[in-house]
Amino acid sequence: MLLSVAATNVRAQQDLNVEVIVDMQQIPPDAQQKLVNFKQKVQDYLNKNKYHDEKIPPIKVQMQFSFTGLNLSTLNYEAKLFIASQREVYNPFKNGQQRNSAAFRFLDERCEFYYNDNIPFIKNDYRFDSFLSLLDYYAYLIVGYDEDSYYPKGGNRFYQKAIDICNKVTSNAKGWTETGGGSKPSRLQIIQELMNVRFDEFRNGYFEYMWTGLDSLALNKSNAFRNILGALDKISTIKKKEVKAYNVDIFFDSKATEIAELFLEYGDRSVYNRLMTYDPSHQAIYDEYKNRR
Repeated sequence: MLLSVAATNVRAQQDLNVEVIVDMQQIPPDAQQKLVNFKQKVQDYLNKNKYHDEKIPPIKVQMQFSFTGLNLSTLNYEAKLFIASQREVYNPFKNGQQRNSAAFRFLDERCEFYYNDNIPFIKNDYRFDSFLSLLDYYAYLIVGYDEDSYYPKGGNRFYQKAIDICNKVTSNAKGWTETGGGSKPSRLQIIQELMNVRFDEFRNGYFEYMWTGLDSLALNKSNAFRNILGALDKISTIKKKEVKAYNVDIFFDSKATEIAELFLEYGDRSVYNRLMTYDPSHQAIYDEYKNRR
């Protein structure tokens, strides 16, 4: 009941609180000079535009652009983009240090876009822009993940906006619809997977991990840990059934250390053996925490 009230109250102005980091070491000084206002323009654009249709507490986001190339004749840049969002864990008693939870963390290695420092940024969901649409796509994805953490499949309408952006791509723009090989998904694949009914259990498990798990720790620790383990079991089952499960990989890459730290409070170190079966790709992390004294 307390959590139901929190779902309403926890929801207050600006949608995103984005910090932008820019790494230009791999491009020449003349190319760097063309990005003099890049950081501030991106922060202003994401922090001042609306991505949610209601008032929510600003979602903390860090975006790091690592530029790898520039075509000076076309002003088309190549970059890697690391995105990390988080949200506060519910604590009605306000005791102890505030805990934050990683929500979405992903390295997009295939970004290519036109950027001109002199052109104003104007949000327009009805047309595709190689750069602004990239920012909008990740903004909607982050808001969708945030909603999924409060309500089962609550992110649908925001994921649909991200799909709509992908569907406006008119050329084979890098990173949008092609896979690029290996295990890295395209932006379209990430969002299509989230909207695919075969992955409903992932989204339900994500909600249970965040809401009935992390957000319940302050109310009933034993129930919360039971819910977290149940959610991890549900999420890992998807990985076993599907050939590709990009969002499951993103989840465990984002949360392996968080999960390992959480269970230091559990009281029974044998639980780490169970965690390794859920997430074998991060076995070294669970082994390390299992043996901590």
